[in-house]
Amino acid sequence: MITKSIDDLRTDLKTAYNKLLPKIDLTSGTPEADMFVEAQIAGNLQSSWAAIAYSQMLQAPLTYYNNLSEDDIIRYCGTFDVIRGSATYSTGQVTFYTTSEPTSDITIESGTVVATIATNPVTFEVIGNYIMYASIASSYYNVTTKRWEITCDVQATEAGPDYRAGSSTVVRLMTSVTGITGCINDSAISGGEAIETTLNMLKRVHDKFQGRDLGTDTGIKSYLSVYTRDINIVGANSPYMLRDEGLGGMVDIYVIGEDLISATDEVTITSTGLESGINTVYTQTSIILSNQPVSSIANVSKNNVTLDTTYYQLTTDTGLLKKSTESQDMLELTSLGITTLGYFTDQDVISITYNYNNFLTTIQDDIDSSSNHFQNRDYLVREMNAVTIDFYMRFAEESGQDWVSIASTLSTAISNFIDDIKTNGSVEAADIVGVAKNISGVDNIDLTTISLTNTGGGTKVGQDIYLGSTEYPVPGTMTIAHWTNS
Repeated sequence: MITKSIDDLRTDLKTAYNKLLPKIDLTSGTPEADMFVEAQIAGNLQSSWAAIAYSQMLQAPLTYYNNLSEDDIIRYCGTFDVIRGSATYSTGQVTFYTTSEPTSDITIESGTVVATIATNPVTFEVIGNYIMYASIASSYYNVTTKRWEITCDVQATEAGPDYRAGSSTVVRLMTSVTGITGCINDSAISGGEAIETTLNMLKRVHDKFQGRDLGTDTGIKSYLSVYTRDINIVGANSPYMLRDEGLGGMVDIYVIGEDLISATDEVTITSTGLESGINTVYTQTSIILSNQPVSSIANVSKNNVTLDTTYYQLTTDTGLLKKSTESQDMLELTSLGITTLGYFTDQDVISITYNYNNFLTTIQDDIDSSSNHFQNRDYLVREMNAVTIDFYMRFAEESGQDWVSIASTLSTAISNFIDDIKTNGSVEAADIVGVAKNISGVDNIDLTTISLTNTGGGTKVGQDIYLGSTEYPVPGTMTIAHWTNS
């Protein structure tokens, strides 16, 4: 970059004046030097050269972004149709419970707020409506906890990574629910991402120079990176291509993210639909849900009669289209449900309320739009495979410290550490111990008890877990035990 310091400007001026007026005295401090040199530098030349240098930095913002104003960078990115990605919300599940058998229906409405027990609590709201029906109270009873329980999907009330929660830390009811005694999250609530950084936004502009073509991996990744913190593009000849080895232009787009939306399907069973062989939505025992992929089923009714939760289950697709916008996740009658209710028959009206991941639908709709779709390409947006990481350790607190409070902080810190690891990475015990040591109030850690357990993928080597390119870790149960050093 071409620029000049004040000394450079001073030397240039003196050289020019000496050529024109050899006898002029431009010694520092003389009136002539102040008038013809210093005044020119301070009054015009210094600011002009600073403006020239700034203009040059604008031509290479990826290199000089720390020296540029935020407004100028946003305007620069906007000329390439690149806008800053928004922060996202963490999601998970919270179990509501009562210690007394319900004698009337208990409704947990969408928007019900729960929170952690921290000094500065993190709040979450229920997504969708849930009802614990008194008529089928026995189906909600947990023999282990000796409580009547219903598990609900929740989302943080504010976006970003600061609004997550470790397992067993969401125990406060901020919204009163008649009939409910308390709540708890058995697993961590995770996934919230920060607003896109200036550097990443500029990198996406740089990627556009390499090709906007959505027929290329680079083009797809550049265009969709505004949605998610990590993307993996799988095409022909990849061992991760599940659909016909990529023949025919098939491209699978794996993303990390979740936006749970509540939906209700109402299906009228007909004898023609059951017998024609053409219908692919339902059978005598199952119904494929219309929005995919499905996270959970909240309620099911048959001919306006609510079904016992033991009569049905969510059966997720395990085939070629699993965890995608084209999944075949379904409601399926259990053997108990078939024995008690019988099969679906002609004129049965089945109403199913469930939550699904609208995040994938948003991306699928965007890339399939007429302005974006690339001919001869069959795009399919998929959830990356979440590998659940359970963790166990014992620690002793410093003298005079509150162990319960420190354990809650530690659980959330470890959960956040795991949550921030991207695909193709690793979860290593030594790194988690490092996180624990940085928590104020932690004294000694029983290193012999450190244990990581992976479920749903990953490869465990010693104490550490390694992930594939379509896998990412999510924090599961963080079990923190009290160690007395004795």
